[in-house]
Amino acid sequence: MKVGILESITLVGTLAVAISMVYAGGGLYLDGNPIGLVFVVLGVLLVVAERVLVTPQDLPTLVVEKAVGGVLPDPEESDSPDNE
Repeated sequence: MKVGILESITLVGTLAVAISMVYAGGGLYLDGNPIGLVFVVLGVLLVVAERVLVTPQDLPTLVVEKAVGGVLPDPEESDSPDNE
């Protein structure tokens, strides 16, 4: 799966928030507060949701990728005599 620069920046931002939540939740749980598990689960769900769910902001990107992918061949899949 190819990841563009914008997806990478979004993932880094999501991970920054999620890691903080998991770290704080783990600390709370180890101190005996069961609410810490909620923070751990929310941090994991945050990353999973960011990678799986399609938001309205993602729709134009998906449409353009499908349109360009149908018109232009993938450069890695092209059979050119230069690679022989």
